[in-house]
Amino acid sequence: MRAVTRMAAAAAAGLVGVLAGCGEEQPDITVTDASVRVPANPDVTAGYLTVRNTGGTDDTLTGVTSDAADEVQMHDTRQSDGNTEMVRQEEVAVGAEETVAFETGGLHLMLMEPGELEAGETVRLSLEFSRSGTVPTEAEVVDPTDPDSGN
Repeated sequence: MRAVTRMAAAAAAGLVGVLAGCGEEQPDITVTDASVRVPANPDVTAGYLTVRNTGGTDDTLTGVTSDAADEVQMHDTRQSDGNTEMVRQEEVAVGAEETVAFETGGLHLMLMEPGELEAGETVRLSLEFSRSGTVPTEAEVVDPTDPDSGN
């Protein structure tokens, strides 16, 4: 009987150790307001979205893919000597309890070789994070000349 009690105590202690590791905070990433512009030409178009980390741990966006483009790049728009330039970003930090907006005139996505997209369609985006893994979302294709599109 004592052997059974000792085994049960050892198993319980092991379970407590495993559960203690589960208490580590994990990032909680949400993606909202995703949109992709109708391409002005078949070579490239822009995408916008908002990333929110509601967790207690920093995370990093390391890449984006889409079923609607051969490649998706992250860019930032910067002013230098009166000129506007786009600078490719290999990664974008998303701190704990932080929101990062990909928007016109700042961080944004560049979808390379998007082909034909029409306003009202939906495209899939997969955002890859260093801690949270893959976070899928859908983006509405919008016409930037439409005043109701928000882009």
